[in-house]
Amino acid sequence: MANTRIAINRDRLREGQPVYSDEGRLLGPIERIDADSVTVKGQPYPLDAIERFEGDRVILSRQVGATADRDRAAAGPPGAARGQVVEAEGQVRVPVREERLEVEKRPAVELGAVEVRTTVESEQQTVPVELEREEVHVERRDVAARPATEGELPGAFEEGTLRVPVRGEEAVARKAAVVTGEVVIDKTRTTETQRVTDTVRKERVAVDEDAARATASAAGARPATETRSTAGTPATGAAGFGAAGLRDVSAGAAVVGADGAAVGRVKEVRASDLLVDRRGQRDVYVPVTAVAEAAADRIRLTVPAEAVDDQGWPNPPLL
Repeated sequence: MANTRIAINRDRLREGQPVYSDEGRLLGPIERIDADSVTVKGQPYPLDAIERFEGDRVILSRQVGATADRDRAAAGPPGAARGQVVEAEGQVRVPVREERLEVEKRPAVELGAVEVRTTVESEQQTVPVELEREEVHVERRDVAARPATEGELPGAFEEGTLRVPVRGEEAVARKAAVVTGEVVIDKTRTTETQRVTDTVRKERVAVDEDAARATASAAGARPATETRSTAGTPATGAAGFGAAGLRDVSAGAAVVGADGAAVGRVKEVRASDLLVDRRGQRDVYVPVTAVAEAAADRIRLTVPAEAVDDQGWPNPPLL
């Protein structure tokens, strides 16, 4: 599946279709489809950069998707490594990814054929037919002497041959093609189950705690965490709002941006973040540092709704 190129899947592209990087980040909807590229938020991407389709989603190849992620995350937290998202002071979230095998069905694929071969055989046929013909009987008769008539005088005493034609019917054979039978081929549709097997990859994360302790010992005591507020954004997070403020939030609560625009609904509340279900887009983990106000049925963020995808917050893996 992952090696299937757009040359055979171009008919699945349409304007408005969401485009994601290989890291799972939404780049935006398709604005225009050209002969050799698609345009997303003013940025053209060549068709051969499309790696695969996941349902209605268009996934770019790893190289192109990584470049797009770096461009989109240029304004994000400094020092964040590729594949890591800094959510709060002293906390780094490492996404663990794996591949899932998807199988598509292609209709009208020829699986075989039934051949009907025609051969020609020859045989002798005898058909009886009755024919009429004239038979000749010659009889010599003596008659009494009499004078010759005028009609009998021409040609008298001349030598020659008198030809008397003999006629009869003649048999003429001809061939005619006739239909004496037919072969009927009937097709019925049946269903069978096939198992598709392929190799997929998954990531496993191993933590070297001894190395971490050694680094901490060499660095000495860590300074106290300081929470700063940016222009126009109140200071919130672990030192301000805190995860305890989310304990009364229930699943299904509405999530809005700082501008009051809808973001989605709470799907799960965790220790340091909450999973937000966004219709038409990938879900996103919103850290508590980005929560400005929280109630049982409504949460307001510190960033506008349209800026959620620009914060570098992680997405859950696609199922």
